[in-house]
Amino acid sequence: MDELLSVKVAHRAIAKDGTEKYLVELSDGKRVECVLIKHKRTVCACLSSQVGCAMKCAFCATGRMGFTRNLTADEIVGQFDLMERESGVKITNVVFMGMGEPLHNYDNVVAAIRALQKKGLSWQKITVSTVGLPEKIRQLGRDVQCKLALSLHAPTDELRSGLVPVNARYPLRDVLAACLDFPLRRKSELMIEYVLLAGVNDGDEHTRELIALLRQIPFVVVNLIPYNPVEGIGFARPSLESAEAMKAALIKAGFKTFIRTTKGIDASAACGMLSVKKKVVPA
Repeated sequence: MDELLSVKVAHRAIAKDGTEKYLVELSDGKRVECVLIKHKRTVCACLSSQVGCAMKCAFCATGRMGFTRNLTADEIVGQFDLMERESGVKITNVVFMGMGEPLHNYDNVVAAIRALQKKGLSWQKITVSTVGLPEKIRQLGRDVQCKLALSLHAPTDELRSGLVPVNARYPLRDVLAACLDFPLRRKSELMIEYVLLAGVNDGDEHTRELIALLRQIPFVVVNLIPYNPVEGIGFARPSLESAEAMKAALIKAGFKTFIRTTKGIDASAACGMLSVKKKVVPA
């Protein structure tokens, strides 16, 4: 099947920084969102793997939708093809960080990765993000070459279980053990995604706990993500000083650390903001 036959543009929004968010309609009328993020040297496609999400992360707009169904491999790759066609630019990187938990749709995501690699994307340019499904992390490491990102968001089980409910089933000990079994290496580190929530997980004590936790992993890069406000969700964006203090402490402890530059916030295309609410509008 031609991947583009399985998806079409229902709406396209372009943020002031050039980030493009696409509302994509599937052949059965269901809709997902995907995002094209332009940097100086790279163009990154953020792809969705499911309609909705079953993980129910407390700060995420997609989690409020509930889970509807998995995307097929054609529908996943179709997002890539559609954004290349509509934008007229060549995509250099892919992240599975859109709607859904990629490892909850394992077979179709792996098939999509293989299809993207056939299109010329090297494995180093493809990153799969997960909240932490231990056996699927191990299986991914055996079945296909790609980079791995862990949506961590908290340094302790008690705090994480409140933010990422699946942690009650798969505690940090089990998740990190699975990450250690994934083929990590220098220049292919485990990416730690940590959404900073003001007064919740961004304090000095949280930083010390995070440093202690990450010492268990040999190759790590930390991506601090200041929370992007979502209507109806009662978290707040931290101060820049708070984010910079955590970054400085992590770097001092020896961890490569970045504060993610917020892209696409005025188009609701930033991290944690993807949620299908818009009616179909002609592109």
